[in-house]
Amino acid sequence: MRRAIVLIGAGASIEYKAPSTATLTTAIEQAILADSWMQASGGAAAYTEIKQGLNSYLKGPVNFEQIYHCAHELRFASAPPPGTVDEFKPIMQPFLKNSARLSNNALEALCGMIAKVIYAEVSRSCGDNSLGLGSLARFVEFLRSQYVTRIYTTNYDDFLLQAVPDLYTGFGAAQAGVRRFDKERFWVRDSWDTASYLHGSVHMGFQHPPHGDIGELFWFDDRANALKHSSFTGSSPPRMDGTSVLVTAVITGLEKLSRVQQRPFAHFYSMMARDAMRADIIFVIGSGLADLHLNTWLGEARSRAPQPPLLFIDYWPNGFEDDTYFEFGPKTIRLFHKLRVHVAEHYRGTRMGDWILAQDRTCAIWDRGFQAFLNAPDQLDRVLDNLHGARPNCLDRLSRRLYRAGRHLADGR
Repeated sequence: MRRAIVLIGAGASIEYKAPSTATLTTAIEQAILADSWMQASGGAAAYTEIKQGLNSYLKGPVNFEQIYHCAHELRFASAPPPGTVDEFKPIMQPFLKNSARLSNNALEALCGMIAKVIYAEVSRSCGDNSLGLGSLARFVEFLRSQYVTRIYTTNYDDFLLQAVPDLYTGFGAAQAGVRRFDKERFWVRDSWDTASYLHGSVHMGFQHPPHGDIGELFWFDDRANALKHSSFTGSSPPRMDGTSVLVTAVITGLEKLSRVQQRPFAHFYSMMARDAMRADIIFVIGSGLADLHLNTWLGEARSRAPQPPLLFIDYWPNGFEDDTYFEFGPKTIRLFHKLRVHVAEHYRGTRMGDWILAQDRTCAIWDRGFQAFLNAPDQLDRVLDNLHGARPNCLDRLSRRLYRAGRHLADGR
């Protein structure tokens, strides 16, 4: 059976009213400056100090991920307590200087507050969607009718599961609305249609022993219940340079790979690598390609021979050609070099409706936004017919339908 891997980024959720980076940055600032604990702990002062430092250093607007990253890493600029063994001494500390003299307590309080506000704001937005989810459900069902569909998302919201509730998340049977990650079954169900939350979800929260391991994330069916369990206070997993990562239900900041090493994210990330290297077709939707650890496996997949076809769905205000004619931004450079989507400069593609088909017919770009894409299934049909190796044959489709029917009967669905 042929396989599709789908990577979904923030651009796919914006139209469902999920908060943008700018919106979250504003909400975080307001919450921090208004919170009495942030004032008392020094978290608010740390936020102001970091933001001012970044504003004087960077040309563009400062966002919450940059602030979180600075707060997280500044925790290791101060000397460790006397008697700390070498294994837990940040190896770079002798060469760094915390010129702002921000305390570790203030920085950890700030990081915790940022994660808390992100979780709460995204959770709230999941109930405020004014758009219908029917077109999203139809797109996923179309994929499922033709491919084993492996969806990976960097978003925290649950719009995908609202549209297609039976996608497998890797978590087991519910006990009082709470599910534990089932690592044994996750690895044998590698031909199930899945929704894997690479950087966390508003349904994830912490259960304490004896229910699970310390710092282990569980899946809560009820978002409101998950929000109550979204914070963790405890020891931090170490990194090899003597530093550590803070345990949160949603992963943010500029360095996500270390946090991805924890359960269940390590399983999702490892399975993504496996799925990418077996994919017959790749969809990348609403991604800014800023997560370099994910680009690695997209790039490895596109370096295979023959290349699996790739469809890149995103939004450019004036169209891809006009917005990239004179200047390439980081996303376009990664799209061209890492993902080998050659539809720029002398590789100019061919317009097919709102799609741009590459000359080598191994990839295509949709530049009108996710909702417009969902509402134009006839255009997707046409571009699939023109991409090398994109269409499964009739036997593949029949096999897929029979497989799904058998799996649902075996599962009691």
